[in-house]
Amino acid sequence: MSVRNSAFVQEAKSGERVTRWFLAIPIFLVFFMVNLGAALGLGTVWKVEPGSGWAQVQEGVTDLVPILLVFAWVALFERRRISSLGFRRPQRGVLTLLLGVVVGLAMISVPILILLAAGVYRGAMPPPGSSAGFSAVPIVLLLALTVIIQGSNEEILVRGFLFQSLGLQMPGWLAVVIPTLLFTVVHGVAGAPITFTTIFFYGRFAILVALERQSLWLICGIHARWNWALGNIFGLAVSGLPPRANAVFFLEATPGQPDWLTGGAWGTEGSLVASLMIIIATVLVFTAWRRRDKAQPEISTGQSSTSTARTSPSAEATDA
Repeated sequence: MSVRNSAFVQEAKSGERVTRWFLAIPIFLVFFMVNLGAALGLGTVWKVEPGSGWAQVQEGVTDLVPILLVFAWVALFERRRISSLGFRRPQRGVLTLLLGVVVGLAMISVPILILLAAGVYRGAMPPPGSSAGFSAVPIVLLLALTVIIQGSNEEILVRGFLFQSLGLQMPGWLAVVIPTLLFTVVHGVAGAPITFTTIFFYGRFAILVALERQSLWLICGIHARWNWALGNIFGLAVSGLPPRANAVFFLEATPGQPDWLTGGAWGTEGSLVASLMIIIATVLVFTAWRRRDKAQPEISTGQSSTSTARTSPSAEATDA
């Protein structure tokens, strides 16, 4: 089965219109810029300390903006259900999201613990005014909600809206590469080869998880807990942002260790160990997807995944 015929991508046809690929890409960029603008605007009127708990709340608020924009576009222009972005079966989906939480925590903990055991990382004193240890657990758990919004924002925008639109209209390899490359570039890692590799392969990994699971539930949980564990469990930088002020533990690079191991200013995502981990994870998920792919009957391109059980007049979507 091709990417185009996968149930997840076919959801893009479940409405009355399909956003053409040459519109989907600039729409993605506009929504991303609006997100940045919202962050800058809110930061101007509501000044908070970088890395603080309120800064994370602020991030969560501004990250809701592109989510709502995607929901509005899909509902009002494409005339399809918001759940078709990858959120079918919410009762089971919540359990899958929680599974993603466990997987994401494990995925980023492995390279961090390896680096800690090797002496590349060491324990650090909490910054002044921070909350650490057992006393930090309540606030860290509350802040987990903001990280779910942040992770879901990128998954809905990139792996949901953009990938579904491109996957329906482009060769599979191109539909995977373009969203992955855009996702990597907007993270601002062009000048950091190892970090670029980590983020790029995470983008490939995320698409494969969405295809294998035929939804975004699992990858939203993985993405959220990856960021949450980095910042609020281990007190390390997240994608080059300032370290969080509230964390259960605080780690730092041991002096004299090279950036290609510690990750430098980018945190663990800039470490070669993290890059190798996400490459291995990508290969494993690709293998699982191909196995599932071969075991399932091919879905007709003339029907959406929601129309396999019943035929409806809206099953054939018109192009915008």
